[in-house]
Amino acid sequence: MARYLPTIDIWEVPEDGRASLQIGQWVKAGPDGPKGRFYGQGASTVVAFLPNARGRYRSYMATIRDYGRTVRAR
Repeated sequence: MARYLPTIDIWEVPEDGRASLQIGQWVKAGPDGPKGRFYGQGASTVVAFLPNARGRYRSYMATIRDYGRTVRAR
């Protein structure tokens, strides 16, 4: 089974490298950017960033995770 990597900067990973990231991998946007979870790569990159949850963490993560599934399925 694949293991998660330490938190990586999503901006430094090339597009083909993002496709090989494990779903749920912790990422950040830039060197001092917000932390989030990677949920898929398709026509777009899907990441749920923690500051966007705003007190509704579980429903936000579930919504973004479901969207990530649809992006990966295309």
